[in-house]
Amino acid sequence: MLKNIKYYFFYLIYLSIFVIVLAEIIFRILPTQNLFTLQKVDSKSTIIRYEPNKKVKFSLGWNFYQTSKKETNNYGFVSSKDYIKNGEPNVMVIGDSYVEAMQISHKKTISETIEQNNAGLNVYSIGISEVPLSQYIKFIEFAEKEFNPKEYLIVVVGNDFDESLCSYKQKQGTYCFDENFKLQLISFPGYSKKRRLGRNSAFVRYIILNLKIDWRNLISKLGMKDDGLSDRPEYAGNTEKNKNKEIEILSLRAIDQFLSQVSSITKNKKVTIIVDADRNDIYTGLRTTDSYFYKMRAHLIEKAKITEVGIVDLRPIFENHFKEFGQSFNFPTDGHWNELGHELAAKAYLNLKKNNLN
Repeated sequence: MLKNIKYYFFYLIYLSIFVIVLAEIIFRILPTQNLFTLQKVDSKSTIIRYEPNKKVKFSLGWNFYQTSKKETNNYGFVSSKDYIKNGEPNVMVIGDSYVEAMQISHKKTISETIEQNNAGLNVYSIGISEVPLSQYIKFIEFAEKEFNPKEYLIVVVGNDFDESLCSYKQKQGTYCFDENFKLQLISFPGYSKKRRLGRNSAFVRYIILNLKIDWRNLISKLGMKDDGLSDRPEYAGNTEKNKNKEIEILSLRAIDQFLSQVSSITKNKKVTIIVDADRNDIYTGLRTTDSYFYKMRAHLIEKAKITEVGIVDLRPIFENHFKEFGQSFNFPTDGHWNELGHELAAKAYLNLKKNNLN
């Protein structure tokens, strides 16, 4: 009896190992979503970026319905071309995952679409997933010293406001506004052993990234600890449409601080901001919801005009296109712009640029 129990026990272990190894092999062959590795960020190396000259494959959904191949350049930013120190690009595009655009090929991104539609433009871009307005300030400061671009295009989306506040969210490797609205660096010492192990496993990446299982919730439920848990918002409602009054007030101040510092850094250079739309409002009846994002974007647009910052409001552009064609601007399982969203944003910027020259 005891002998049989031992046999079945070891057989179960063997079978489990076999299944895990087989799954790992299968998901390494399939275009399982992968991510670039962030470099350490501290007082000596203060700009968040990835390991340079790396390539990954990216995909969406359980069935890999959208795939792309992405690479980082010599500076560790997601781009198909290397950047030259003091290269003086015509346009420097700044943003987060919308600029990084892992979901689509390089040539379909807003940055390269701008370049392809105007042969005379040399366009650089700096975009890292999950960074907010406060980090954009540091990106622009870095771009000024390293590349000296002629003008800037900044992509602003719904989560850029509250996530600029240290009291709301502290993403490792980024800058946020402290209680005195000074920029505070949240250092990133590198990935923990648990995260490195998970990131190296294709099967784990499929579960978490393609199936969108929240790894932070999973680790918390298992009673495990990891420094990456601090990347989550610490307080305030996580609802998509509304935030509490304190967050609203602080977010409005973050916008003012952002515009002030950007103007100070760029001096007389042209700065344009592309403001995303509440696409769900457009899809569900072309309405305008009195939401947190609506209040933030309205304040940003108003203040930008006062400081002579150019504005591209994607609301009417997306709205008119949806009325005529009924096409979505993002993916079924991912809220980022699809190829159409990037194309319309790029053309809107080029139209503004053309009108300013006339």
